[in-house]
Amino acid sequence: MTLLLTTLMAGALLQVAPAPPPPPPARLAVAGAMAMPRVRVRMPHLRAPRLAMIRARSERPGPDSAQVVALLAHLAAADPAVCELAVDMLGNGWNWGSRWGELSALRDARTPASAARLQYSGSVTDRRALPVLEAALGREQPCVRRASARMLGGSSLPEAAGALRRALGHRDGIVREAALLGLGISEDPGSFAAVLQAVSDRDPEVVRMAAWALGEYEDSRALTPLTRLLDRSEAGIRRAAVYALGAIEDTRATRPLIPMLKDRDEGVRLEAVSALGDIEDPAATAAVAELLRDPSPDIREAAAHALGSIEDAGAVPGLVRALEDRTPAVRAAAASALGSIEDNAAAPALGKALADPVAEVRREAISALGSLDDLERAPEGLFALMKDADPELRQLTAETLGSIGDPRGVPALGGALEDKDVEVRRSVVSALGSIESAAVAPLLVRALKDEDGEVRRLAAEGLGQDH
Repeated sequence: MTLLLTTLMAGALLQVAPAPPPPPPARLAVAGAMAMPRVRVRMPHLRAPRLAMIRARSERPGPDSAQVVALLAHLAAADPAVCELAVDMLGNGWNWGSRWGELSALRDARTPASAARLQYSGSVTDRRALPVLEAALGREQPCVRRASARMLGGSSLPEAAGALRRALGHRDGIVREAALLGLGISEDPGSFAAVLQAVSDRDPEVVRMAAWALGEYEDSRALTPLTRLLDRSEAGIRRAAVYALGAIEDTRATRPLIPMLKDRDEGVRLEAVSALGDIEDPAATAAVAELLRDPSPDIREAAAHALGSIEDAGAVPGLVRALEDRTPAVRAAAASALGSIEDNAAAPALGKALADPVAEVRREAISALGSLDDLERAPEGLFALMKDADPELRQLTAETLGSIGDPRGVPALGGALEDKDVEVRRSVVSALGSIESAAVAPLLVRALKDEDGEVRRLAAEGLGQDH
């Protein structure tokens, strides 16, 4: 209940700010997964889309100087937790402005909220707001500093980057730290050298933020200074440096990252696994595969995902063993990784995983079997899944049987022509059309009488093929 009230109050913060007139219609930015402070999907963490990319996709104007002043005042007066939740939404207002949000609105919801949400998700273009935001980088409340950094970093005005660079020379470390947050968001090319220099700052938290910001730039010129940070005593700095090296995706970082898999801090180790998965260098396969036996289920799951990204057949034996891991998420990740590697040697183990008690593991095993390279014989367990209680799983099974093309799957597919779920029937007919067997044509003729027009179209299309 406390979390619910806190979340509702976070939304109210932006409602109390002066509501601007409704903005002209603008193309909404495409939202990505937004739950954790990341900007690029990387298992097991999620990153939000870059604000720089969002600016390029949106023509929506941001708040003017008066609205900025009002917003910062409300944030400063709010409970710290509520303040942080509200700031999380800056630049991400499409989550609130969606059609779903309108349809699910309560009857007495304040109408100005929609316009305010749209306004605060836009880029600051009012130059009068820049001095206000620059001064707020030194405010006592951390969420106010973060809001100011995000708004400056998300501004399309070139002067905004200049304000952030000036703040890097401030005597107070909290100001320099906030400035680096803004520069990491903006990825301003003219500020790269200043961010690079900040890794030598006397304040460890500034160094940490500088390392993170260099990761956002994804510039290989930062490889050497970031590698030096791996020896720092502060776990936060090591973790940020590892993240940044992974974000740059340069194979030259593989060698210094591998020892970080044994770091004394689990957060650093987890980041190192993900970073090596991003780099996709087969030279890291053996070291990452060792972590499939790690005591931490989070580490084991991350290792499986990373091996799936690397796509090295040398990881298959370890991933096959991981299909029997005690943690369902690890088993599912292992199945997914085996599908990414596409080595037929994994087929027997994936066939066994079709009987896993957890639906998500079965789903990943089915999908992986459909991804294997030229697999001609489907595991026996796959046929029985056409009768699974989950319609999505039945649909995926049909698609996989069609991908494999094993004629032994025709009876199981034929038995699903009367499935109550139309999506399943469509996938069944499509799969039948992909299998070369004399038994297929009569089944497709039956499907021509289906009540669904798409099923009938797919059946007719399948009959046009040589069976």
